[in-house]
Amino acid sequence: MKILTQEQIATAFRALGVAAGDIVFVHSSLSSIGHVAGGGETVVDALLEVLGPSGTLAFPTFIFSQNQNPTPIFDPQRDPSEMGQISEAARTRPGALRSHHISGAVGALGPSAAEITSHHGTLVWAADSPFWKFYELDARIMLLGVPYLRCTYFHMLEQLVQVSYRWWRKVDGRIRYPDGTEGPLPAVIFSPYPDFPGNDFNKLGAMLEAQGLVRVGPVGNAVARLFSAQAALKIGLEAYRQDHDLFLKSDGQFTQLQDGVMVGELHNEKTVYDPSLMYPRASKAG
Repeated sequence: MKILTQEQIATAFRALGVAAGDIVFVHSSLSSIGHVAGGGETVVDALLEVLGPSGTLAFPTFIFSQNQNPTPIFDPQRDPSEMGQISEAARTRPGALRSHHISGAVGALGPSAAEITSHHGTLVWAADSPFWKFYELDARIMLLGVPYLRCTYFHMLEQLVQVSYRWWRKVDGRIRYPDGTEGPLPAVIFSPYPDFPGNDFNKLGAMLEAQGLVRVGPVGNAVARLFSAQAALKIGLEAYRQDHDLFLKSDGQFTQLQDGVMVGELHNEKTVYDPSLMYPRASKAG
């Protein structure tokens, strides 16, 4: 199996359309890329190299393992991201900042990191969250080896239109500060009802691609997609007005995308060019 270097990965990001000074929010799967020398650290190095000192890298650092805990405790400094090795490599970089949310925390590196992460209200995707900052700053959303199904930015559209298949669930969370003391960190989660058929965000992604709003290309064996946060919200809201099932699976099936092959178990789907070239790893995509 070919071993990929930082130089090769950076070249692929530039070809995809990532530019110096951009703000990029990345959902990623390291195993989709293939065998990377240095693993997730190398991918983060390549992203920061391309973005340059004026660019900002943002990434999800969500935590799901405490979902069944009635009073979960979030330690922003110590709790690892459960969104894959690239996310965790970025989270642990010197200077990385992390928003304070019991399940949907976002991390960032770069000059816009403080603006993105400094405030995160009780709702993951509300106007006082990093996700709305991505819209205000017209960040690029990158899906690196994962399909639109894993694009959490699209949940913000569900919340904006108040979809009927989700409900508000209160969580009495707590936060642990660097000195070991604790304080309240309440959250309200927009959870699906038990009969929820499942999201199919590939529908909206396919619409964006049909309108030429997505850059698609290879990063190693991973299918990478890059698009504007503002364009996605605009097209998504317009499409929802025409079809209130826009974000849901139809007939139990996911929308097939034009580029790549979707593989992996439910909630850990990945998109690659050749499944046989995936690098075997135990961690989840993120």
